Amino acid sequence: MKLVVVGGVAGGASVAARARRLDEAAEIIVFERGGYVSFANCGLPYHIGGVITDRSRLLLQTPESLNESLGIDVRVSTEVTAIDPKKKTVTVREVGTGKEYTESYDKLALCQGADPLHLPLPGIDLPGIHVLRNITDMDEIKQHLDAALASAQGTNKPVRTVVIGAGYIGLEMAENLRHRGAEVTVVELSDQIMPPLDKEVSIPVEQHIRGRGVELILSTAAAAFQKRPDGSLRVELNNGKTLDADLVIMSAGVRPNTGLAVEAGLAMGERGGIVVDTHMKTSDPNIWAAGDAVETDHTVLPGKWITPLAGPANREARVAAENICGRDTEYLSTQGTSIVKVFEMTAGGTGATERQLERAGVPYRTVHVHPSGHAGYYPGTAMMHIKLLFSPEDGKVLGAQIAGFDGVDKRLDVFATAIRLGAKVHDLETLELAYAPPFGSAKDPVNMAGFVATNVFRGDLNLWYAKDFPETVEGARIIDVRTPEEYDIWHIPGAESVPLGTMRAVVESWDKSVPIRLYCAVGFRSYLAYRLLVQRGFEDVKTLSGGSHTFRFWHDLEPVGEAVKAPEIAYAEAVDLIKSAQGTGAIVELDCTGLACPGPIMKLAKKMDEVQPGDDVVVHVSDPGFAADGPAWASTKGHELLAMTPEGPGYVATFRKGGGAPAGGVARQSLDQVSFVVFSGDMDKVLAAFIIANGALAMGQKVSMFFTFWGLNALRRQDPPKRDRKVLDKMFGMMMPSGPEKLPLSTMNMAGMGPAMIKKVMEDHSVQTLPELMQSAREDGARLIGCTMTMDLLGIAESDLLEGIELGGVATFLGEAQKSGTTLFI
Repeated sequence: MKLVVVGGVAGGASVAARARRLDEAAEIIVFERGGYVSFANCGLPYHIGGVITDRSRLLLQTPESLNESLGIDVRVSTEVTAIDPKKKTVTVREVGTGKEYTESYDKLALCQGADPLHLPLPGIDLPGIHVLRNITDMDEIKQHLDAALASAQGTNKPVRTVVIGAGYIGLEMAENLRHRGAEVTVVELSDQIMPPLDKEVSIPVEQHIRGRGVELILSTAAAAFQKRPDGSLRVELNNGKTLDADLVIMSAGVRPNTGLAVEAGLAMGERGGIVVDTHMKTSDPNIWAAGDAVETDHTVLPGKWITPLAGPANREARVAAENICGRDTEYLSTQGTSIVKVFEMTAGGTGATERQLERAGVPYRTVHVHPSGHAGYYPGTAMMHIKLLFSPEDGKVLGAQIAGFDGVDKRLDVFATAIRLGAKVHDLETLELAYAPPFGSAKDPVNMAGFVATNVFRGDLNLWYAKDFPETVEGARIIDVRTPEEYDIWHIPGAESVPLGTMRAVVESWDKSVPIRLYCAVGFRSYLAYRLLVQRGFEDVKTLSGGSHTFRFWHDLEPVGEAVKAPEIAYAEAVDLIKSAQGTGAIVELDCTGLACPGPIMKLAKKMDEVQPGDDVVVHVSDPGFAADGPAWASTKGHELLAMTPEGPGYVATFRKGGGAPAGGVARQSLDQVSFVVFSGDMDKVLAAFIIANGALAMGQKVSMFFTFWGLNALRRQDPPKRDRKVLDKMFGMMMPSGPEKLPLSTMNMAGMGPAMIKKVMEDHSVQTLPELMQSAREDGARLIGCTMTMDLLGIAESDLLEGIELGGVATFLGEAQKSGTTLFI
């Protein structure tokens, strides 16, 4: 048998290798139009980004190695230009010389894959606009990027890059360009990133990408490209805006390479791919095909699908080779399991998406769950977002999608295996999965998704969905079973606050015929409320799938902060930089995760007081603002920032303790005190004063705070001892808030709702409360002074104030101000 294979890489190389293992006597020839027959195309972005430093590790096989080990005749830089099925010959052209010849075959395998979409836009062929499909593309992009970075070095001029397309490859390129220190803007035609996933699963990844300094422009397309006078590019968008770029990566998708098959008269499918049977045989009895250009059955969806993924290509190629060699092996279906790493986050899916099921008319049900990647008490985990789709008829698993930080890949693989084996949601309940605190939970996220889905399938739980709002709540009472504080921060419009703990008492008076739509944060408390209500005879009750987390993702309500830029230390070089800068002192680890500003700075300052000059403190923080606060603090205190790199939602930074003098040898200002006049009694203004005060204390400065007029309310006790007071004093006392917990907001007070909202936001972000900040400032030596003149005017006695408050007048304040380098009026 003489086997000719058109195309190398995943499909072609696999056909040839498997055929040789089955038929030692066969003559096998592989034609590859590129210069490399077998390479790791999925690793190309990571060599550009410096993550994979050794280029040769991407070259899996060479013509020489395949010939030596398997006796395969590999001819690279050789393109097959035509097929004659009747004569069973191919026409071949050598790319370098242009020489043409024909080659006969007994069996032919087409494994040409797919080509990047070449958008017909003005200026698309300008230098500096690249696609990434093979080793040559990778080399050209890396060379261009290296030159741009070298040219910009020492000029404070950023290297600007634009990625067209927010699919998996586009996002991998965006990450790796950021790793190299380039500015990155991603332009995507869809209204979401990662079109292979449903929108609510993509939103948390979108927020993470923005937080890593990547600009995302969605629902927008590139319209044209121009060359600027300085040699750079200008990208024109269809919304009228323009972007300047030193490098553009086109990642707008791929199309199957089917030109040869069409010209040879092979049957083509509805989606534009080559038609094959389960043996991977085309409409010609002597031609097989595998890889990105073929249409195969989908594991879940009806019809034929094109799935340009390396895993299916390899398995299809193996099946093709076995049938070419006389075996009867079938390739039954493709389910499209895929995953992507984007900075510290991971996302992926398997089976069908909700959009695909709707378009195909396949009935389905959906559940959303938000468990942690591993046991919450063990460090290093975070909430993941799981969407599970299943059949309402028999509970069969139809699809799953996940976004999170840890353990996403293994849960996705479990779901993929379940779909392949035809498992049902109740099977997910019974899976026995590996558990130890660093790896999972006793109730694994897969089990949790199975529990919820099985409850829905059996009728123990009835759901409503964020995508159906507001239609699904018309005529119903929307009940928020979270705490009042959570409700005050944000709630679904029209919702009533009925905390779960109070529900048993209040529902007795409710009309059981009125529809009830429940929700909580992630769905668990509302499930408990659901069971409580239905067992009391309520007729129409539903709870929100995934709770307010999924609701806010679906409606894109989550706040997205400003892009955070780390100091100018290259991501890929950070570890080497720490090692090369490592001194002779001790290395101390400090965990500040979960703390918000000014918590990390305060904790770091205390740790620095404990260590010796020359010691290194490696601090882990989850507060994005630390990227700016940390370097500023180190410069002020005379410490050295060795490196700062992203870690989870925050950063890991290494500081070396200095001798006490500020960096650069500048002498510390002699006026090392900060004085405040706290005139306002508004919670937000007093809170700002104590945040600044604690920051100053952490930097070694003294603090004096003089409280006058309405600012004195922050120092009042909530339960002062009883005393005789004049009528006017009693009236003042009734009108003014007593203590820091009762202070109103300067704006958006909303009859007390505003302060409750702020307090809940502070709690969620681990920001100290105002009383805690006040206590911390006092413990670190801040002087809190009450104005005696104002106390007399407002009828406030010393016994009305917190214990330990100093009393003084104008002279006391002026004396403190004279010792201060900074005086602030709040």
